[in-house]
Amino acid sequence: MPDSRPSTTIPEFDPHDPGLSPDRAYEVYGELRERCPVAHGERHGGYWAVSRYEDVRAVALDHGTYSSTGGVYVPAVSDSRFPPIDHDPPEHAGFRALIAPLTSGAAAKAMEPKIQATVDRLVDAFVDRGRAELVAELSTPVPLDVITQLYDLGPEQAADIRTYSEEFLEHAGGPRGREIIDRVCKYWISLFEARRTEPRDDFLTGLVQANQELGATDDELANMMFILTYAGHDSTALGLSNTLLYLAEHPDVQQRLVDEPKLVPSMIDEILRFETPLHWFPRQLTTDACLAGQQMKAGERVLLLFASANRDPEAFDRADEVVIDRRPNRHLAFGAGIHTCPGMALAKLEIKVAVETVLRRIPGFRVDGEVERTDPLEGGGRHLGVRRLPVTW
Repeated sequence: MPDSRPSTTIPEFDPHDPGLSPDRAYEVYGELRERCPVAHGERHGGYWAVSRYEDVRAVALDHGTYSSTGGVYVPAVSDSRFPPIDHDPPEHAGFRALIAPLTSGAAAKAMEPKIQATVDRLVDAFVDRGRAELVAELSTPVPLDVITQLYDLGPEQAADIRTYSEEFLEHAGGPRGREIIDRVCKYWISLFEARRTEPRDDFLTGLVQANQELGATDDELANMMFILTYAGHDSTALGLSNTLLYLAEHPDVQQRLVDEPKLVPSMIDEILRFETPLHWFPRQLTTDACLAGQQMKAGERVLLLFASANRDPEAFDRADEVVIDRRPNRHLAFGAGIHTCPGMALAKLEIKVAVETVLRRIPGFRVDGEVERTDPLEGGGRHLGVRRLPVTW
């Protein structure tokens, strides 16, 4: 007679599991939260996976115990560190100050007319066609265009940035990731040299001038520009694509937002919670610690499963449902603590402008064809979102 007892095997979260589709990822997260909220994994040098909201947020806020200096990838993709995300205080503050002109709420608000112009130009190209592929024609080019405008880069340089991002998304978990980073950093260093020779009224010129006080090396600045640019447009594209997919599948929600446009920001926050674009980030223990009854040792890695925390029923009522007017919504899609995503204000504004424009100019858009989700290994096993979204109206 077969054994009918439930399995006592604890599920393991492996960020490089080729079977970790979006649906499967959330199933694993649910099992971890219920059965082993701080679970140990053996691969990639070993790590602890933290899945409950309360624990994830506590770790994110405690940068003294849970350091970011071990890097943002597991396993490492570079011998260099990526400022400011790979730094703790006091170095962290200096790098955050360098990018403040690009990432503050005021800077985002000042960009709104340019964001609107970009979105209108892109929608103009397909609005009379009656159909579009919204990832390639809207979600990807919007944040890329915005960030290259901030840098005062031309169309050719914008294409270069997208090309290296696509390469890195595919190869971040493999040996080519390091080669791509090295090549891209040389590209940024050449731009620093150009701005020193011929200053402009742009972020890059301001960066190299402000760095005279901080004194970071060009290699450090280049690594910062790599992660800032790569994350700044790809994660926003994922967030926008996830939002547009949900709206394309829910015409009733589209209509409600048309009737109640003030709900658009809360709807965006809810989709970011429900379909978190970047699922996890690592930390490294600086001392022995105990979390949820698990003893952990100094030097061990800890993976913060932000996407799991955002579906925790202990933190969110109806956690596995989209509640577009959810308030409060203390999701962790942008992290928490000193390493909260510096581009949060700009990303949310880009998504808001794009969504409002789409609702106004192509009302009633719906899925028309095969939707393609991200590959489970994309971005080093961290990115889960939409890569192809054909619609008609």
